[in-house]
Amino acid sequence: GVDVVGGLLLALGLGLLVAGVYNPEPQESALPPWGVPVLAAGAAVLVVFVVWEVKARTRLLDLSGVRRGALLATLGVSLLSGAALMVTLVDVVLVAQTVLDKDTTEGALLLTRFLVALPVAAVAGGLAARRFGERWPMAAGMAVAAAGYLLIAGWPADLAAASYGPLPRMDVDLVVTGLGLGLVIAPVSSAVLRFVPAARHGVASAAVVVARMMGMLLGISALSAWGFYRFHQLTADLQPPLPFLMPDDEFARRMKVYNAALEDALRTEYQEIFWITAGLCVLGALLALAVGGSGRDRATPGNDSEIRPSSGHIGRDPGKDSATSHVPTEGLGNILGKDG
Repeated sequence: GVDVVGGLLLALGLGLLVAGVYNPEPQESALPPWGVPVLAAGAAVLVVFVVWEVKARTRLLDLSGVRRGALLATLGVSLLSGAALMVTLVDVVLVAQTVLDKDTTEGALLLTRFLVALPVAAVAGGLAARRFGERWPMAAGMAVAAAGYLLIAGWPADLAAASYGPLPRMDVDLVVTGLGLGLVIAPVSSAVLRFVPAARHGVASAAVVVARMMGMLLGISALSAWGFYRFHQLTADLQPPLPFLMPDDEFARRMKVYNAALEDALRTEYQEIFWITAGLCVLGALLALAVGGSGRDRATPGNDSEIRPSSGHIGRDPGKDSATSHVPTEGLGNILGKDG
């Protein structure tokens, strides 16, 4: 069977969250007039979804026999890393265009420092997870990403000339951030697959992707709304000079002051966005520490999370996985005898 009700509840709840942070008039407030009630409604629908999944016979993701706390912590890391990823993809290009006066192509080329580091670290994260388990690569990756966003938040006004010795500061900071987020990718997937039985790996993998995509969507929506709101706050008292009743040199001087104030407001906006993103990464690192275990702690035929086929099961068992027709057999014994 298919959990249609659960799917609709999840889609409705997530959709309400996105609608709650969408603000067509950010100059008035960080959230739209309907923001708080719609966000509350979205949270309420998600609570109903959780209750439904606990009681339903057919579930989107059957968590029976699964370490729920560790699984939810891992999905939380995926969500937060997705939010940070999307903020980087959007705001670094905006910084290049609005602060550094680069065109679209140059802004995209600046972002390649981050994008190249991402897959390199993803491979390293997979190797590290195999050697040390998933917890520490995830925590280290989110911590490194947080440090990278703090470095980006501290970019000076004369960014093009800033450097760490012979290395350009922009390049180093973006590479550090990309290495941090990339390090998280493989351990998150590996941990989720370790927590659930093999029969549910497909749904579990989809949950990782959904969490990451929702993080990207909610992260960029909320932080963009905050950024626009802060920019309007910072520039509310700025008045552009008009080239009337003043000499040309006085107009040029006032225009220079006005443009400098605009750039300061933009830098403040981006700084706060990257500070918030760093905070999200710190939260992700803390969640990663809650995952625990190692790569060797995988579902085995002797543990409680195993799901085995049952050819003789009759009746309506609330613990049954409707997608696989499997039931838990822990404690039932071997009906064929010791030698089976």
